[in-house]
Amino acid sequence: MRIDNNKNKKAFPFQANELESLKLKMLNWLQPFSIFSYLCTNSIYTTSGRYELLIGVAAEDAPFYGVEAIELAENQDWHFGHIAYTYKSFVEKQLANTLPVFNEFSASLFYKPAIVIYIERDSLDLVIVSPDPDLIYAQILQSRDTVPPIQEALVFSAAETQADYQAKIQRIQEHIRKGDCYELNYCVVANAKMLHTSSLQVFASLMKHSPSPFATYYKNKHQQVVCASPERFLAKDGNTALSQPIKGTIKRGSTLEQDEHQKEILFNSSKEVAEHVMIVDLVRNDLARIAKLGTVEVSALLKVYTFPQVHHLISTIQCQLKEGVRFEEIIKALFPMGSMTGAPKIMVMQLIEQLELYQRGLFSGSIGYVSPNGDFDFNVVIRSFFINEKEHSIAIASGGAITIDSDPHQEWEELRLKVKALESLFQIA
Repeated sequence: MRIDNNKNKKAFPFQANELESLKLKMLNWLQPFSIFSYLCTNSIYTTSGRYELLIGVAAEDAPFYGVEAIELAENQDWHFGHIAYTYKSFVEKQLANTLPVFNEFSASLFYKPAIVIYIERDSLDLVIVSPDPDLIYAQILQSRDTVPPIQEALVFSAAETQADYQAKIQRIQEHIRKGDCYELNYCVVANAKMLHTSSLQVFASLMKHSPSPFATYYKNKHQQVVCASPERFLAKDGNTALSQPIKGTIKRGSTLEQDEHQKEILFNSSKEVAEHVMIVDLVRNDLARIAKLGTVEVSALLKVYTFPQVHHLISTIQCQLKEGVRFEEIIKALFPMGSMTGAPKIMVMQLIEQLELYQRGLFSGSIGYVSPNGDFDFNVVIRSFFINEKEHSIAIASGGAITIDSDPHQEWEELRLKVKALESLFQIA
């Protein structure tokens, strides 16, 4: 069933102080559905963005399809879904997916929603697109605006010890010395059993602790992702495509003065800047494949953005798209994102397959949407929990960019910094 954005749309006004309560009501209302995407910026913007909140709910019998089925012409359908890291084998046929899985999401999966709900940026209207918007709105208002806190203490078991990890970093640096690559993003998985906590509790707790501009609560039956991503993979606004890679991280200071000092350290770090510039160049080259000649530009270079636990270096690279370029062409030109692979991209993906212990699946992939006017926005799936309700399992993964200047111990400390915000949700006093 296709929903008509003109005939089946209705706006419901609310007060600014009702926004957080309304979000919690919608999260509770969503729980009976088997398939949905909840995308939220938490009023944090790294560049212009249309939506504060966007939800797409699939019908139980909704057909699924891949990247290749999506058109970017005007007056098309909404599309919600994901592109997993394993889609790399569709981009480059020689790339294998041989490692054991820790999350079971397919290479790419999209659906047309039966219900769309959104709040545009700086708007005080909740817009519902469905055959009966009034019924949906009434159901949302009747839902709870509270989520019980997490009461389950978990200890995550990492697949690699610190010694194992540091030895891998040294192996990567040996590849760099031999000229195989310049930079490689190496990732580690940790697992736990979760018996008494729902994915809703995890998401609500994560949003309190680490609100982020590309937050996602993505459910596909028993497989669910709870994501506090700070990074945009790729967006299209009109004929402009833009990517915002993150490379460079430092923890927040405990005082305002210390915080500013940490930002200066990050911005002036020759190692972090070198890593970042390599990825910016990679993204520029990727965009050039689908851009009008001469339109690729770095509109913001090495800008420091502040998040609840860390500061990040982020750049914005954009271009004007060639006439008639298809969604599949755009994705294949840039996927997987350079910030989660390295350079040169094909070689490092081959090395990643040799070095890492698990197939990444949806980790370091992307979740997002395509709107009826052909615009789209996709995040980078990092800072995430992967929950399997059938197996009562929960997993996290994290990594960092390794260069010839990387210190293995410092890389381990940065890795721990990134996952601490996730693990701490389950450290019950």
